[in-house]
Amino acid sequence: LVAGTLDARDEKNLPVITRWLDLTAWLLETTARMPKHWRPSLVHRIDEEAIAILTLLTEAAYRKKKLDLLKETNLKLTRLRILLELAQRLKAISPGAHANALEAIDEVGRMVGGWIRSAREREAGQGSA
Repeated sequence: LVAGTLDARDEKNLPVITRWLDLTAWLLETTARMPKHWRPSLVHRIDEEAIAILTLLTEAAYRKKKLDLLKETNLKLTRLRILLELAQRLKAISPGAHANALEAIDEVGRMVGGWIRSAREREAGQGSA
């Protein structure tokens, strides 16, 4: 997967957003090569989940209350893992592409998990102030 071009000096361009942007670009290119008969259902769902995750991460970067957005992101990451597993079982993507995608999704999942822990602490602190 290719490294992103977002400007790291902008505090809103968090590494998780840059990493997800890279994966989303790769996923969209990959799903465009899937068999046409999977495009109305499986391809559409994969593309939709990937873009929704990008949107949620971007929103979370700008919101004070991030926890709900990050939990939603985590759920969508799980949905995407399952959709990609289905795509691999149907031979719509290769086992290698599937493994690469899951590795990147797991990396982003760990980053989101850390962000969730941080947001929980921050939001708990704001509630008692």
